[in-house]
Amino acid sequence: MSTTTHQSYSIRQVDLSDLSDLSLLKKAQSEASNKNLLHMPFLLLAQNEEIAAVSSATVSENNNLTVEISYRTEVSEDLSTVFKRKAQAYFEQQLLNMFGSEEALKRGIRHFHDWVNPKGNSKLV
Repeated sequence: MSTTTHQSYSIRQVDLSDLSDLSLLKKAQSEASNKNLLHMPFLLLAQNEEIAAVSSATVSENNNLTVEISYRTEVSEDLSTVFKRKAQAYFEQQLLNMFGSEEALKRGIRHFHDWVNPKGNSKLV
């Protein structure tokens, strides 16, 4: 007798008003592959009620804007491909339009990074 396990998946926007998302995002920021990059998460992939992957708009060291996906658990190749396509489409069609330009989005990512990682470095003189 074989048993079948059903996997449930969902892709949703990051909700900054949800405290569980906020704590997850802080953890994801601290686990980021390159600490010199600035990340602003925008889509989550949930697998069986656990966050499996996070896509982020990223500003690189040479000021390029990219989409980075970090995986927190093992994800099938098919699911990974679907999530990558959704993240890229959301980034191009919605996130860039929301901010109006790449430069405005880069400023937004920097503001988000400062908000999530307060270091007491006040800009007031």
